[in-house]
Amino acid sequence: MKITYLLSAILAGSFLSVTMANAGGHEIPTAPDEYLKMENPYAEADEDVLKAAGKLYKRKCKKCHGSKGDGKGSSAADLEIKPPDFTKPGYLAGIKDGQLYWVLLKGGSEEAEMEAYGPGTDANISEDDLWKLVTYIRTNFSK
Repeated sequence: MKITYLLSAILAGSFLSVTMANAGGHEIPTAPDEYLKMENPYAEADEDVLKAAGKLYKRKCKKCHGSKGDGKGSSAADLEIKPPDFTKPGYLAGIKDGQLYWVLLKGGSEEAEMEAYGPGTDANISEDDLWKLVTYIRTNFSK
């Protein structure tokens, strides 16, 4: 029983340290359970979905996250908290689609400068298009 708790603690600590290291040393807030349980309606996206989401990524995400998803966009140098490197091996594998969707919908942590992109925000991107962005990020930058 104690071994199970010890292993759980080690795994949780490892995940947290990897998440923090990948996010420029700050902790990315975890989405509420209702978002983590969400299924991406575009998990198996076709070419048209990826093309449309690619245009949206270039307009809204590229300046910070970079065209390669490596966090080296033209505005990244000016940010106190650097965008994560989506291309880092295993980074996206440990993040559920619902987590990515939630960050796009609500914005980054209080310290990060990533704005919310969901309906009713200045960006006012539809929930449908946010899911397409999640698929684009996962399809193009996962390693």
